[in-house]
Amino acid sequence: MPTGGTDEHGDGGRRETPGGLPYVSFNQLRSFHAVAVAGSVTAAAALLHVSQPTVTTQLRQLEAHYGIELVRRTPRGMVLSPLGEQLFGLTEQVFDLQSRIVDLLGSSATAVRGELRVGGVAPHYVMPALAAFTRAHPAVRVSLQLANSAAVVEGLVEQSLDVGVVGQTVLDSRLAAVPSSTQQVVIVCRDDHRWAGREGIELAELDGEPLVMREPGSTSRLVLEQALTRRGVVPYVSLEVNREGVREAVVAGFGVGISTEVEYVAEPRTRRLPIMDADISTEAFAVCLRGRRHGPAVRAFMATAERLFDENRPVRSPH
Repeated sequence: MPTGGTDEHGDGGRRETPGGLPYVSFNQLRSFHAVAVAGSVTAAAALLHVSQPTVTTQLRQLEAHYGIELVRRTPRGMVLSPLGEQLFGLTEQVFDLQSRIVDLLGSSATAVRGELRVGGVAPHYVMPALAAFTRAHPAVRVSLQLANSAAVVEGLVEQSLDVGVVGQTVLDSRLAAVPSSTQQVVIVCRDDHRWAGREGIELAELDGEPLVMREPGSTSRLVLEQALTRRGVVPYVSLEVNREGVREAVVAGFGVGISTEVEYVAEPRTRRLPIMDADISTEAFAVCLRGRRHGPAVRAFMATAERLFDENRPVRSPH
């Protein structure tokens, strides 16, 4: 890609190929696409490994040549015009095809090789798919970065990550997603709580009960609140805390807490209580950028996550 402000032909894109075929600068389209994906010229330049003036100049040349507006600069950042939205839909297809061409030319037909950079929200969500993937594809070098869902998605957009495992609340149109796992929401109580000797509770019993709730934005909190609202149950939220703080808050006496089966670690001070009369669960998804889903390693990881979900899908009993 050129590092200056001109098109690769030095004419700003005003050129027709022999025979009169229509021509548009691929590099200008790539700069536009990067801005649309990344949301700013600065992020687009980092994505393309070029200077900010290069991206700005190529975007302006594309708009000037056709006398159009593709991107609007607002106090909140850059947004696509209606025409820009239409063009983005087409450039997604163009660069998806480019990715597939590169994969075809550069990859082996019999083995998945190279590197896979994985992001995940917590080890227990990502490790099963990651372990299955590495067993099936030992030639791939794998790295793992743990972060919250928003940071994982940002890494995918900036292409510092190839795939991720995130909660259902962050899915958006830039991502291709397949279900990865399902986790039942459970209640955690202290070992001396009046419920400690029981096999489970019913949802209505949480009405007025002091409850250690996960932080806003937590998927397990979201699905529990939706279930409580449907039943007209109003617990007393005694404390909001992140995943790691729930157990200690319960032990400290703030009330019963919310967790999931996979997150709960059995120990003498607490008890796990299934919710007997409601099917409340969260889902995790394996995700990647739509334009990169055909890469061999990315495609293999997504297929592995989907296969594990199908194999481990729980059988639900009606309540």
